[in-house]
Amino acid sequence: MAQIRRGERVIDIGSGLGGPSRYLAEAFECQVLGIDLSPYFVAASTYLAGRSGLKDKVSYVCASALDLPASAVGFDLAWTQHVAMNIEDRAGLYRSVFNALKPGGRFAIHDIVAGEQGSPHYPLPWARSASTSFLLSPADMRSVLERTGFKVVHWMDQTAAALAWFQQQAAAPEAHSGSKPLGLSLAMGPDFPQLLSNLARSLREGRVGIVQAVLVRP
Repeated sequence: MAQIRRGERVIDIGSGLGGPSRYLAEAFECQVLGIDLSPYFVAASTYLAGRSGLKDKVSYVCASALDLPASAVGFDLAWTQHVAMNIEDRAGLYRSVFNALKPGGRFAIHDIVAGEQGSPHYPLPWARSASTSFLLSPADMRSVLERTGFKVVHWMDQTAAALAWFQQQAAAPEAHSGSKPLGLSLAMGPDFPQLLSNLARSLREGRVGIVQAVLVRP
C-alpha cells in the first residue's frame, strides 16, 4: 500500500529495536534512518543491523519525534508503527513528519486509536497508566493529519485483523509450552504477557482500535 520502491530513502520514526527498518532495508533495498527516543534501543538496533549485515543500509539516531535532526529532510517515505500513542502533541508529531518528507512523499501509519467503549485497561504495552497514554479517536487522528496538510490515500480499520492475530497467538502450541524465544518481551519486562492481555481485552471490548493508513504530502 505504501508503494515502496527500490533505493528510496525511508525514515522510521520510533524505530524501537529496528525490526521494521531492517525488514524494509532488506526486502525493498531501501536506505533507512531510524529515529528513537531511547538510547538503549538505538544502541541495540545499531548492533542488530551490524549482525544482520545491513549496516550500509540502515542507521539510527537518538532523537525526539517532535524534534528531528536537521538532516531528516527529503525522505520518500516516513513510517510509524505503534508510536503516536505516547505523544501528547499530535499536531507537532505530524508536522515533524510532514517536514521530513519531500513533496509527493508518503506517510505509512499503523497505530492504536481510542475506541468508543471507555478507557482501556492498564497497564498496556505503551503505557503503565493513563498519564502516559494519549489516544485519539480515528476521526480526530485523521482530522489532525489533514489539517497538517496530508492527503489520505488509504485509511483502514484493522481492529478485526489485530483480534484475529491475538486469537491465533493464543492457540499456538508455543503459547502454552512455557518456552521464551527471543522477542520484544525481553525489552518490555516480565509483565509483558499482562500488557498484551490487557491490549487484547481492550480491543475485544471496543476500548481501543487499530488504524492503518497511507497519506501523501502534496
